[in-house]
Amino acid sequence: MAIKIIMITFWTVFAALGFATMFNLLEHVGRQYANRNHLLGTFQQEIPLTIVISALMLLMRVMNKDIHAQDMTQYWLLVSVQMVFVIYTDLMVESIWTFLTVKVFAAISFAGTGAMTVLAWGIFVLAGLSIFWESRYTQKWSQSRPFLFAIPPMLLDAVFWGLMYVGWHPTPLTIMANYIGFTCAMVALFANSRNQRADQQIVARLTHETQFDGLTGVRNWTMFQQDFNQAYASVKVSWPLAILAMDLDNFKGINDTYGHLTGNEVLITAATTLEKLVQSIDADYHLYRTGGEEFAVILPHTDPMTAKKIGQRCQQAIRELTITTKVGPLNLTASFGMTQALDKDRDATAVFKRADQALYRSKRAGRDRLTINQETLVG
Repeated sequence: MAIKIIMITFWTVFAALGFATMFNLLEHVGRQYANRNHLLGTFQQEIPLTIVISALMLLMRVMNKDIHAQDMTQYWLLVSVQMVFVIYTDLMVESIWTFLTVKVFAAISFAGTGAMTVLAWGIFVLAGLSIFWESRYTQKWSQSRPFLFAIPPMLLDAVFWGLMYVGWHPTPLTIMANYIGFTCAMVALFANSRNQRADQQIVARLTHETQFDGLTGVRNWTMFQQDFNQAYASVKVSWPLAILAMDLDNFKGINDTYGHLTGNEVLITAATTLEKLVQSIDADYHLYRTGGEEFAVILPHTDPMTAKKIGQRCQQAIRELTITTKVGPLNLTASFGMTQALDKDRDATAVFKRADQALYRSKRAGRDRLTINQETLVG
């Protein structure tokens, strides 16, 4: 009996830590994908996670069908490992849509065990929601009382094995061994994820480059994602949100004509000027470098008329800049696009893309323009 419990515990913990490693890798891939495509939505950043974990659920079901006729010990071990994967995903994902998508595929996978009735499906989703909720909203007390944080997963697994017993009648030893393995795996995952998150938080606090652009000193794309998502989540009728996107005109030509050192000076001067300007208007306004010569300003609690005036002031500030070069003074202009968050917007990405489209209307209209949604202003 002891050998069986040790064996199941070892393989459950081993699989759980391997899944955690894969999960972290997919999170990183998702962030890179979102950065490349300028996606701001949480679900969009978790697309690789959603696809791979959903596929893994179906793959494990196929594996279980083959194992079922050969070795019931391995069959129930694989079911238990799958349960660890599902609960860890509930704890770690940020998007409710990722949670629901994985839940559907997990339910399809578990359906073959004979325990996924309508009642079991309801319990499965509600219990998962409780785990998803506690990982989002109970971080303060769960850090000081980790045993409370572990209660929902432990209860869910106990209910799960109760349903397995009703549907398939595994032996009490099998249930006990897998429950112990599940408990040890969750402890290992809990310790592993807490250590990783703590390390990441320390690095984020100590490493300036994670939040600020190394060349210009303004906030970078990563900070833009975080801040704009937070600002979008706070949008109300009495708390409007505007976004100003800008692109320095003919920047490639500046690099080609004057050299990259001058190009860098242009970026630094423009960024410093605009950051100082928007900060003088409101301490909540910040400039972000979102690409090579692309910048953005988040304008929380700002109505359309005020946002328009700020955009025009930024445009004028760039026009007044002069860069001294070996062949004479270099005057700058920039193209701007502006929009407001609307009720019909699906997420923050939709707002940013609309500002980006307005920016390119300014470029197509001859550059050195401010476009608000579809209206291009000259002057």
